[in-house]
Formats: sequence, C-alpha cells, structure tokens
Amino acid sequence: MSRQPRIVAWTSAEEYLSVAEYLYSTNINERKHGVAIVKAWRSRARIPVAIEATASLVEMTVADEESKGVTTNHLRHLYSMAMIRFVNTIVDLEQKGTFAQSVVSLAGKIGMPAWFVELRHAATHEQLPSLAVLQSACQQALGWLSDYYWNKQTRSLPSDTQMHIRNALAAYLQAHDSPSQQGNRKPNKKNTSEYAAMETTSAELTRLVENLHLDAVRELLIPVLLEPGFMVPEDKKLRSKFPECKLLPGVSKRWQDLLVWFAECWGETLFYEELLAGIIAEIIPNAAEEGLFGGGDSAPSLSHAATLVAWVRWIIESYYVPEGGDSTGSSSISIEPLLESCLRNPSYYSRSILKVVSETDAGLKRDLKPFVDFMTKALEALAAMDTDKKSHGGSKPASVMSEEAMKQEEALMVQRLKAHFGLSTAVAEDLNDDGAQKADGASMDVDASGAHQKSGSEETGSRWNHVPESDWAACPIGTLASGDVPSLEWPAWIDDLPLHTVSA
Repeated sequence: MSRQPRIVAWTSAEEYLSVAEYLYSTNINERKHGVAIVKAWRSRARIPVAIEATASLVEMTVADEESKGVTTNHLRHLYSMAMIRFVNTIVDLEQKGTFAQSVVSLAGKIGMPAWFVELRHAATHEQLPSLAVLQSACQQALGWLSDYYWNKQTRSLPSDTQMHIRNALAAYLQAHDSPSQQGNRKPNKKNTSEYAAMETTSAELTRLVENLHLDAVRELLIPVLLEPGFMVPEDKKLRSKFPECKLLPGVSKRWQDLLVWFAECWGETLFYEELLAGIIAEIIPNAAEEGLFGGGDSAPSLSHAATLVAWVRWIIESYYVPEGGDSTGSSSISIEPLLESCLRNPSYYSRSILKVVSETDAGLKRDLKPFVDFMTKALEALAAMDTDKKSHGGSKPASVMSEEAMKQEEALMVQRLKAHFGLSTAVAEDLNDDGAQKADGASMDVDASGAHQKSGSEETGSRWNHVPESDWAACPIGTLASGDVPSLEWPAWIDDLPLHTVSA
C-alpha cells in the first residue's frame, strides 16, 4: 500500500535546503530573508520544531545586532525567552511515556548539552544569566541544531541508496546465518572467512545507516525491512499464521539485535513508531480508495500479512506501556496513530491488530470490544455473501435498468418489506420512496394525555412495539440494552433482488 502523502510548507527540496543557507549566513540581510521564509511557512502548514527554534534564535541574533536604544536587561529577557522555548520545544518531543521524565534525562537522550537545561532553569526560576552567557548559549544552540538537524537533512543521498541498503542487509543476514552464528558462536579470527564477512557487512551497513536522516529511514529503510526475505521470511514455513499471529523464536532472534541498533541510531520510540506506521501502510488498505473491508490489488499474501501483524505484536509487547503500567527503564511508544488507522479502515488485518492491542492493554480492550465485534460480524456477513454467490455460479454482470423495471423492483421491495417486517397492507402502501414509513395517524396514535395507542401494526404482530418505561435500562450510546452493537445495514437480499414481473 502506498503511504499517505505528507503535507509540507515548502514548495520544493531546493527551497527547503536554501533556507538553511540563509539562516546560517554571515550576511545579516540573508538571515533576515531566511527568517521571513520560515514565517511564511508557518502560515502554510505545521513546520518541524527544529526549524522553528532555529528561526527564533537567528531572529534574536539579528535583533541584537541591530539593537539601538535597547537596554541590556531587555536583551537578557529576550535571549532568555528564546533559549527557554528552544529547550522546551525540542525536549518535549521525547516526552512520550505515561509518567513525565526529567528534562535533563530527555536532553541526554537526544544529545543536547546539559548546561542548556541548567541555563533554562536559571532563566526561569533564578536570576537572569548575563548577556555574554546568553549570547554564547544562543550561538552554541544554533551550532547544535546545525549538527543534529540541518546537516542530517541536507546530506544528499544517491538515487540507488535503497538498492545499497537492500544489498547490505542481505549480506549482513547471510553472514549472521553462517554455521558459527547458528551454533551461537561469534565469528573469531580462527574462522577467517566468516570473521571477515561479518566485519565487512557490518561496516557497510554502518556506513549506510549513519548517512540516513529520518525521512530516508521512513522512505528507504523501512520499506526494505518489510519486503519478503527480510523481516518477513522467504520460507513460508517460517512465517506466522492467523489467528495467532506470533513470531517463531528464530525469526525474532534473527532481527532483534539489528532492530535494537536501528533504534539506538534514531531513537527507540521514533524508530518503532515509524516501523509500525510502515506496517500499517503495507497491510491495511485505505477505506477511502478501496471501500470498507476492501482489499487492494497490491495487498500482501495472507502469510506475509500474518507475519507483519506478528511483528506488531512483538513491538507492542516490547515497547508499549499501557496507561497506569510501569514505564521505568524506557519511554513508551505511542500507538494512537495505529489505532486510528485500524478504526478508520476496517478490514480483516486491522481487526487482527486491534485484537493484538486488546490482549496487551486491558483498558483499551474494553473500549475496542464493540469495534472488534462489529468488524467480526461484518466480515462473517461478507464471507456468507461470497459463499452464496459462488454457490450460484458467481455474481451476474451489471445491467442498465429501465424505468419500468425500476418500478417493478420497487413494488417487489415493498412486498418483501411487508413480508419481512409483518406490516399490514395499509402500512405497506404508506411507505414513501425512501422506504421510510410516513408519519401519520395510521401507524401510531397518541392520545391527549400522551399515552401510546396501539396501532394496527402492533395488533398484527409488528416488530415495532412500545417498551414500558419500567423495562428501560441504561446502556452505552449506540448499543442495545444487552450491550450488543446493532447492525444497521439492510438485509443482504435487498441489494441482490431478482427482477420479477409484478402482477397488477
């Protein structure tokens, strides 16, 4: 499945890269121009916080250079606010666990100097730092943003990078699957060929990985990982099966060290959330394009999809902490985008993923149960319809109906509704074009006191009847009194009526 396009504020990659040159220029006019472009971007779409922070700091340096009649105390306040926002916006991206972590620990995870956090604390709660300290901090913050964001974004990648990634991963796995590795022995210098192969493939993979920024990980690395022969074994005997969707021990062990290494390179939560997004894009069709419970032509095979769902289980069980759970040791990944995609695009595979989440999080299990039950009933109904069509030699080709044929079918539908719902002849004739009963006195009467009068439909055994107030019971909105989610779909036979001539 193709990934949903991402909306960005810049019109081209060239415009995006040119802004970095403007912001870090020694010419003050070019820096002003770069700040102006970022302000224009803000009006178009949401922009990365690193760009926001860079523009704010650069704007502060420009204001300092052009300051006339501005007091030192005023500049100290402006610099302090710029540094406080810089630290808060960057560090808050890593605040994803159930319980809040300290700013110092989060800053350490992303490589931010600890003294930035100390300066932020001093500017917020203590005496404002001196102007010289704040000016130095601003320049160092711009240098840190250049190293940890802009340089990685502007690093050009050759067009055949994905092919090199595929080849490097294949070579690494081949070396990993060598006889010594399968015997749980690391290759040593006595096993010259195996040792050399492992060293070479590891060095090549390291070189490629270090050159990848996050967008390249999303667009180049993860699609390769999800191909058959990588995280999904080529041998179908090693793949997972529905409905269990559990990885075989050998499959998870083969990839565990490599996935942990990838997570260390780009951040544990960030990498696994991107990997989950890639799996969802691969196996769950877009309902807007394929229809509810639809499957595209490029849908993966059943065993391929089962293995990807099993990887979803492995990631959630390893890196997701339910609300109220113990999140000590590492922050929890967010599964909200995964849940939203599964609920918006119901299918057999999305139901399997929701079941996996329900088994991991008891709180979400209660919330997801009505949706899982609805998907189960809908899938069972679709399977029954397919079986019925096959038993009748397949579906008939669509034909253009004449107006007379449509009137005949409408009359037949009224008769079917009468037989199905037990309506009297008078009520059946009183149906309007939408199949809804006209609201008049023939169907239900209310006397002056508001009491319900029995209509002819109730006397003849209609399914519609008045429930005494004493029998009312509280139930969730959208469910029946029993807690079941009702199916509001028309009976299947209404959509597949044969044409018959209705006698006058």
